[in-house]
Amino acid sequence: MLEQNSIHTVDFTDMTHDAMGVAKIDGFPIFVKNAMKGEKARIRITKVNKNFAFGHLDKIIQESPFRKAPICEHYYECGGCNIMHMNYEMQLGFKRHRVKETLKRIGGIDIEVANTVGMNNPYYYRNKAMVPFGMANGKIVAGFYKPKSHEIVDIRRCHIFPKYYSDIVRHLKILFQQYKISVYDEEKQEGLVRGAMIRSSEKKGETMVVIVTENGKIPAKNEIIEDLVERFPTIKSVILNIAQDKGTFRLGRKSKVLYGEDLLHEELLGLEFRVSHASFFQVNPEQTETLYKKAIEYADLKKNDVVVDAYCGIGAIGLAAAGSVDTVIGFDVSKSAIKNAAKNAEVNHITNAQFINGKAEDVLPKLNHKKIDAIFIDPPRKGCDKSFLQTVVATNIKTIIYISCNVSTFSRDMSILASKGYKLEKITPFDMFPQTSHIETVAKITKI
Repeated sequence: MLEQNSIHTVDFTDMTHDAMGVAKIDGFPIFVKNAMKGEKARIRITKVNKNFAFGHLDKIIQESPFRKAPICEHYYECGGCNIMHMNYEMQLGFKRHRVKETLKRIGGIDIEVANTVGMNNPYYYRNKAMVPFGMANGKIVAGFYKPKSHEIVDIRRCHIFPKYYSDIVRHLKILFQQYKISVYDEEKQEGLVRGAMIRSSEKKGETMVVIVTENGKIPAKNEIIEDLVERFPTIKSVILNIAQDKGTFRLGRKSKVLYGEDLLHEELLGLEFRVSHASFFQVNPEQTETLYKKAIEYADLKKNDVVVDAYCGIGAIGLAAAGSVDTVIGFDVSKSAIKNAAKNAEVNHITNAQFINGKAEDVLPKLNHKKIDAIFIDPPRKGCDKSFLQTVVATNIKTIIYISCNVSTFSRDMSILASKGYKLEKITPFDMFPQTSHIETVAKITKI
């Protein structure tokens, strides 16, 4: 039996879904963060469970040729990225392998997986950042949580969102200190500012700053806005959000505009999209264009087709497909998303798209008077409700294009569809989230 704090030399023969190295001692699996397949290392056992253990990487004895030094000084303590120690070739290969193995393990499906579509520059790609603020040793800190904790790593520069985001965060800290604005202390559960959200449209040169507070008030707001806009001219709107949840930092439901409009203009595949602070929009616009092109290619659309855009958000994929078909019908549970989708159709002079507010499993049966040729499905990480998949099957839709940000729930959903007479024809992974183990996939599923 392994003992905690014992030291061992091991060979790593595999990697987990979240990129931990896997070694075995007398057949007993050990999971070690930042270790890579093919490496030999000295490890210290940190935790022993009934069927597996965790270890800490003490010293690499034989290094993988795919290992590289992370460019981020905060990498080994921050929870924002977890595969920056791999070179980019290895990152893309790891993600392809993970898709193939997860489909086989969870879905019982063995299929050739296309190479992962990567980026020319896999850094500074995000158009949105959620940054919690806190107190540590009497000073304001802002950054990301350490893995599996609520301890904030005070980050000087993040390498997955634009460099000026870090400058805005740093300046907000200075302003809050200058105007004696309290920042939330999680231990004491007191303080005004919970954090900030920054999102931007790089093509349009627009930035939005959302300051998240406990009670919807902020002292010296006019002075803060004037200072921010003068220092960062791309800022077109400042929003105040109210979040009273005592748990993990997130946006609250109520907001008010302090400056400008609750609006960014984003461009995608030649279309313009209006994005509010609460809108869902893919965080990597460069890869999103490539991904949507592949999704539309997979759909093989015809001019007389009727297409459904389930979980449509602000209507991006449906509107991108509208020029190739007769009719697009989108639906989403978010009223604001549907409102934005309709506005986006209007802005782009698209008249053959309609958007309906409601749950996918509730709206789709009401469309049974229409012949639906294809459906785009882009659900949240939890995947599709079983009732929705049953409705898709009952509606007898021939072609399903499933865009997923969670290969595990996709594999589960694909298993259900396979049991109902559908076949996974093609699947392509996209590196939507470089430096992290998250994967986006586009799949073509057809009725047999």
